[in-house]
Amino acid sequence: MRCHRLKIDTRVVALKTLYTCVLGALGGYLAWWLNLPLPWMLGPLFLVTLLAIKGISVRVDRRVNRFFLGVLGFWLGTGFEASLLSEALHWYSSILLMVVSVAFTLVVNTWLFNRIAKLDLITSVFSSLPGTMNAVVIQGEQLGGDARWIAIAQTLRISLVVISTTLIFYFMPGQNLQGSSPEAGQVFDLIWLLLVPLGWWGARWLRIPMAEFLGPLMISAVLAVSGIDIDLPGWVMMMTFVVLGSSIGSRFFGTQVRELLKVSVYAVLATAIGMVIAAIMAAVTWTLTDIPLSHAFLALVPGGVGEMALIATVAGIDPIYVVFIHVFRMFVLILCTPLISHLLGRYTRETEP
Repeated sequence: MRCHRLKIDTRVVALKTLYTCVLGALGGYLAWWLNLPLPWMLGPLFLVTLLAIKGISVRVDRRVNRFFLGVLGFWLGTGFEASLLSEALHWYSSILLMVVSVAFTLVVNTWLFNRIAKLDLITSVFSSLPGTMNAVVIQGEQLGGDARWIAIAQTLRISLVVISTTLIFYFMPGQNLQGSSPEAGQVFDLIWLLLVPLGWWGARWLRIPMAEFLGPLMISAVLAVSGIDIDLPGWVMMMTFVVLGSSIGSRFFGTQVRELLKVSVYAVLATAIGMVIAAIMAAVTWTLTDIPLSHAFLALVPGGVGEMALIATVAGIDPIYVVFIHVFRMFVLILCTPLISHLLGRYTRETEP
């Protein structure tokens, strides 16, 4: 009986995922038809978000989202070159400025949520952390924070960074994020996608963070350096963008409009602060190094690794540099979060009556 119920639940989730992605594809087509920037990602994000807020049941299975995040990582790795390893040695200034940017953003936004939004300290800190959303929500809730606030604030952060960064690059002189039809690519190269789950499992076994993204990326990077040319069909990448955009939008399902409006005021302000700090640090990076301002800015904005890498690729920016800095940010947060949790737990115990 239990097995039968599990099969039914699996079918329901699969159908809902398909239904959501079809709606997302419709949004992508409309955005492409209107010649909007990054249409196959922003179109699904806008449409699915709107439907989710309206109460329409939308959902993208986490496993599907992770697979296509792996496809994105695999695709980015195909452009890897051995010369980039030597270039990475000169990116230490970007790393230092990234750490300063993250620390400053965390302090300012924690103050915003705590003093202005009147949230407790734990909820304020974890609403401000620019890390992986699921991990941040779980850790914040375990310490006694408001998981609902944290989840909405983090989802809004990712969505707003994707939208605002896309618009910035759309209107930036010399950049091009116009909608375009996907290239044909090689259908035979689809066989390489079988390495995506292998890379994911291998990275998890090695306990590498963001295994679903970095594992496939490392495998395709090794193949690229070995001289193997992989050209994935354009429609595969279009599907990837639709799934990732729909996945972000579906996170708003179940959120009350009143609650969303309450959180969004502070989340928008916090995101704007993060973007301004990133812009300042990017300008400093540009001044101190030969890294272009657009590259440095995209590497420092508090967005998701996959989404920022996608924008970099479409804008003609080296995605490896952007991915490297964002991944290093994740490593820093992974190392620092246990210490932050310990200090917050200690502070909470000491202030309890």
